[in-house]
Amino acid sequence: MSGIRIWLASAVDATALARHATGQVLGIDPAQIEIGREPAGRPYVIGAPRLHLAISHTPNLAAVAVTDLGPLGVDVEPIRHLPAAELARRWFSAPEADWVARHPDDFLLLWTAKEAVGKALGVGLRGGGLLRPMPLPLTARLTATLPGLPTMTVAAWRHQGTVLGLACDAATALGASISVACWNEEENAARPRSSR
Repeated sequence: MSGIRIWLASAVDATALARHATGQVLGIDPAQIEIGREPAGRPYVIGAPRLHLAISHTPNLAAVAVTDLGPLGVDVEPIRHLPAAELARRWFSAPEADWVARHPDDFLLLWTAKEAVGKALGVGLRGGGLLRPMPLPLTARLTATLPGLPTMTVAAWRHQGTVLGLACDAATALGASISVACWNEEENAARPRSSR
């Protein structure tokens, strides 16, 4: 595979979406896919050590990212009205809070990017993850790296009523292609499955 592939689904179990996504990438029946969890919670595909997997879910929305480039993280949030400046002052550094005060629609971009980086590192937001500096403005391409983490690439963008954050801890991810597909469990359940 080349690049990073992301699947989005509404009202679906995130693990079912992860099985579907990795089944597509590996060319096997999703029912044969087993998803494990590292002690800190990072998901992985059992028996596919070179494949990297990230999962995010909120009520009625799930996202799964898959790549062979390196450890990755994904975060998804529905676009909604928030007290952006107030939340930014509470959770982000002063320069980022100032940015959000001037660009309130960027709050979720910044939040999802921070979540994605924490997932790529395998630590989530523990240990000051919300204070980890992000490049501003964020873009929809993996073209920015982070201070102190020179191989961590990050992107965030709006997509069909959601905000997606993506991070990959691999120098080869810089500028990598990103594809996003929507998945409907009911439509796909009716289709014959390949067992290659």
